[in-house]
Amino acid sequence: MNTAARANMVLGALVADAAALGLHWLYDPDRIAQIAKRQGDRTAFTPIDAANFQDTKGYFAHADRKDGMLTQYGECLLLALRSILRTDGRYNANDHQTAFAAHFGPGGTYHGYIDRPTRGALTNIAADTQTPTGIDDDQLPATATLPAILAAHHGTPECDAHIRAAMELTNVNTVAAAYGDIFTQLLSGLLGGGELLTGLQAATKAASGDISNALKDALSTPQTNSTDYAETTGRACHLPMAGPLIFHILKHSTSFEDAVERNIRAGGDSAGRAILIGAVMGAVHGRDPERGIPLDWTLALQNGRAIWSDCTRLSAKT
Repeated sequence: MNTAARANMVLGALVADAAALGLHWLYDPDRIAQIAKRQGDRTAFTPIDAANFQDTKGYFAHADRKDGMLTQYGECLLLALRSILRTDGRYNANDHQTAFAAHFGPGGTYHGYIDRPTRGALTNIAADTQTPTGIDDDQLPATATLPAILAAHHGTPECDAHIRAAMELTNVNTVAAAYGDIFTQLLSGLLGGGELLTGLQAATKAASGDISNALKDALSTPQTNSTDYAETTGRACHLPMAGPLIFHILKHSTSFEDAVERNIRAGGDSAGRAILIGAVMGAVHGRDPERGIPLDWTLALQNGRAIWSDCTRLSAKT
């Protein structure tokens, strides 16, 4: 059992999410490149600044956040992680739902942007008339909790059911479920010691229809620049756009830092993609000084030491 890989998978997802916060939902790659040039050719942990979004295509959503904080995606993942820790290392859907409503709902501890699936879930939880509480939506919140559930239950008979239950707290959608299965397979293979490219190819073969074709194109295209390839896939929050772009970024990245930079430079919903990209690269490269999660990035994450402790505690319980 590779407990270090499980911990690094979750930490990588959270660090990558926080790194994307400052430029999240900026849809202008040229503007992103200009900002990077001013910062020594770096986009990760760009300070939050509304001016970066002025007079260009994008949505400035994080005025209520501070540098080093998580986006709403990272908050969802951390919430699931701490729910699992609270229930002795086993996922409990009731505890997760209660914590979700208390955190994101009216009067909750979270202050920031609330996306469509989260709003829909909160409405359904408050009405107490629908189970599961998710809405029909194929956007990236569907996969935000995956690293935590997989870290706790990889290799167990109940793993898939828990992953689906966590996803359906916010998203009940066949396309989202299909992509959830793809990334579950990919991460499971990596936790088992598999190679990244082999895992990407195997997940592509296991997919079907339009999803399979899109992932095959992402892995076979001669285009190696992920920012340019995003013109083909799209940059928005929907998994049919994000999934193939994530595969392209993962295939061509040489390190955790390279993958995060490629992702942010591609623009759009970089934070939503960051959860899966960071999870994969964290599982593959860990905290290797050259290719893994940079120590200074972990420290740049608000409460990074405590979060790393939570990640290691979760992996130790499995």
